[in-house]
Parts: sequence; structure tokens; C-alpha cells
Amino acid sequence: MQFKKKYKKVMISLIVSLIVIISGGIYVGYQYGPNFNFYLVPPTPKRDAMLAFNKISSTGIYIANQAQKNRLKKIRNDISNQHTYKEIYPLLKQALAIKSGKHASLMTPSEVKKESSQFKAPTSSVKDNILYVHLPEFSGSSSQGEKYANTIYYKMTSKIYKGIIIDLSNNLGGDIGPMLAAISPVIPNGKLFEIVNAANNPTSVTFHGSVTNNMGTKIDLGNVKKVTGIPVAVILNRWTASSGELTALALENNPSVKTFGGESAGYTSINDTYIMYNGAQVNITTSKIKKNNGQIIFNNKIKPDVQTNNPIVQANNWILNQN
Repeated sequence: MQFKKKYKKVMISLIVSLIVIISGGIYVGYQYGPNFNFYLVPPTPKRDAMLAFNKISSTGIYIANQAQKNRLKKIRNDISNQHTYKEIYPLLKQALAIKSGKHASLMTPSEVKKESSQFKAPTSSVKDNILYVHLPEFSGSSSQGEKYANTIYYKMTSKIYKGIIIDLSNNLGGDIGPMLAAISPVIPNGKLFEIVNAANNPTSVTFHGSVTNNMGTKIDLGNVKKVTGIPVAVILNRWTASSGELTALALENNPSVKTFGGESAGYTSINDTYIMYNGAQVNITTSKIKKNNGQIIFNNKIKPDVQTNNPIVQANNWILNQN
């Protein structure tokens, strides 16, 4: 009889413990699962937006002053009173403007679908044994990223050129991984730069072979053949933005690089993308950039070494004079 009582108490204790563990797991999954695109139950548009709002508030690069904090509180209350995504999107954009500034953005599911369907491959040509490469912006799947990179990588390593021109004009950014993989032969291995968040915590962005670590999609092209000892000209213009600009910064680590053209757009900061349940993408500006020389840049324009309205001509002449 005594044994049965003890057994019953143990079983009740185990059941209670199990219920507590399961309840805790459900709470954690419900509360934090959306950070990893995991949802126990489909959220309402209101909850979906509130999760996005919390992400913006906690990770945005800017520290809000009291007036902005009051404004964010009102935006949060306004979200709680809305019921459709159409009503909520403008409110999230207002929060982004306060916490992330000009580089941040929100893309609706239809805009995301449209952008991913507009894949642009890099182009190249050869004249006077100078390889010309144009790298457009990139936003797409991993397989598209590999295609993007391979298009140029094999062209770069197929023969020895007098020089290479990498044209980043009109490159609006996107996923930097495939861009750097494409031109990996002329990017030295090692630290590219650091990214520094709102708490001043740095993270090193490194490059090895064709793989960018801590930023963008990793594109592994195997044993990458590095090309050294030839001049590399980089073309910039006022539409070179975001990851297009960061690609130019990565190329600065090559001592044979010289830049030509006009000032870039000035979106030199880091965006983290939060994907809402309905597929909308919230691009939150979370970090500044610290160059290897110690300089901090944050949405600064990149000034070319040679400012010119004829950058390709000037780049060609410079390369020919180096040989």
C-alpha cells in the first residue's frame, strides 16, 4: 500500500514536470520561433506585424530619443488596432525610418516575387587583352547565386589578361556573396572589414577562396585560383549602392585596384532581413562598417580615386600604361 502511494506521487510529479516542460516549450516556440521562421500556429496580420516591429525596435542601428520613443509607442499602438497587412505596412515603414534610416526598406510578398524573378547575370567582354566585367545587383536563390558567380569566375581564370575592369555602375546591391565569389580571383583572402552594431560590438567579415563569412550567401567554387600582379580598375557611379558599394570596399584590399567614375550612392551600412510569415521582407539597418584602416563609415559615399565622366576609357588607358 505504501509502495502504491509513493508510486502515485512519483507519477503525478513526473506528469506535472512533463506538463511544465511542454508548456514551456510551447511558450518558447510561440514567442521566439518566428525569429527562425518557425510558427506553432499561423499568426494574424496584427501579430505578424508586431513581431516585425519588435525586431525593428531591438536591432535597428539608431538609438531613439524621447520624442522618437513616443512615436514608436504610438506606432505600436496603431499596429495593435489594425487588422490587414495593407493597413500595417505603412506603420512598419514609419518604424523603419526612425530606427534604421534611409537604407532600410519593406518589400511586400509581390515585390519580393517580382525581384527574385528578375535575375540578371553578369556580362563580360575582352578588348586589347583587357577583361571587362559588369556586375549587376543580385537577389535570388542559391542556385542563381552559383550561376551568377560561375559566369565571371571562369572567365577571369581562363587566361592571363593585361588587366581587368570591374564595372559596378548601376549595381544597386542585394546579396554580396555571389558578387564577391564571381570576382574572387582578385579579392585577397583575409578580413574584408568589420561590421559594428548599435551596441558597438564588432563582427569580422572574412573572405576565403570564394566564400564570404558573416555576410551574404556562401558560394563555394572550390580551389579558387587567385589572380595577382595585374591592374584592376573598378567603376563606380551614383547608382552603385549597398552591397555594390561593399564590393568596392572589399576590392580595396587588393593593392592593384584603382577606382574610376563618380561618387557612389552612400548606402554603406549593413541590412539584416527579417521575413514575415506572409513572405514580406523587412530590411533593417543594423550595423556600420569599420574598414581595416580603422575608419568607420556609415552611409558615406565612396569617392573614386579618379573622378571622370569617361571611366571606362580612363580605366583602359591606366591599365595599358601599367604594362
